[in-house]
Amino acid sequence: MKKSKIITLTAFFASAIAILSSCSIKQVQYSKRTVSVSGTGTVEVEADNATIVLSVVTTAKEATLAAENNAKKMTAVTEAITALAVPKENISTQNYSIYQEQSSSGGKIIYGDYRVSNEIKIFLKDKNLASSVIDASIKAGANRLSSLNFGITDADLYVKQARTLAVQQAFESATLIAGTSGAMLGNALQINEEYSSRAFPKAAVRNAYAETMDASYSTPISGGKSSISVTVNAVYELK
Repeated sequence: MKKSKIITLTAFFASAIAILSSCSIKQVQYSKRTVSVSGTGTVEVEADNATIVLSVVTTAKEATLAAENNAKKMTAVTEAITALAVPKENISTQNYSIYQEQSSSGGKIIYGDYRVSNEIKIFLKDKNLASSVIDASIKAGANRLSSLNFGITDADLYVKQARTLAVQQAFESATLIAGTSGAMLGNALQINEEYSSRAFPKAAVRNAYAETMDASYSTPISGGKSSISVTVNAVYELK
């Protein structure tokens, strides 16, 4: 009987040891303390270039005559523009079309004159030339002004400036929060960027005709200002 108890206890302890050896201790990893902030940098930029789109439109009873008249006027327009120190490579054809005007009366189609339109785009590195180019073009024979847009030559430079301001603002906010809460600011763990740009105001344009233009006046042009903004969302470690 005594011998049997010893065997039973031995078997019990062996089982207990086997159970304990199969268990493992799991350590919980707590995440680092962090602070999330954002910063926005905005730079006001003044336009330095301009793009003009204008046309020469001519009509005649015959298509060849309308095309010849158009070619003469467009040649004069191009020469007037290049005389203002605008390189020829900055002048490009946007659209060229020839069609016969039509109308209807009593269910019948009435064919009219042939209309030729030659549209060109002029890129000006100096926006201040826009007024002179428009005036010279109209006097030379251009009779339709479709659009006038302004832009920035080196936009990347201003984006970098806005980005620097945004990161500085985010860092200052994180430093303030960390100091106020009794912690120290650590490394930046994550930074995301959002970029936006407010377009320059478009100049109001309308069809212009050389016959109605007074030579004593020049077209007033103002490029205005635009803003480039960069926003960063950052996560910093707290120590």
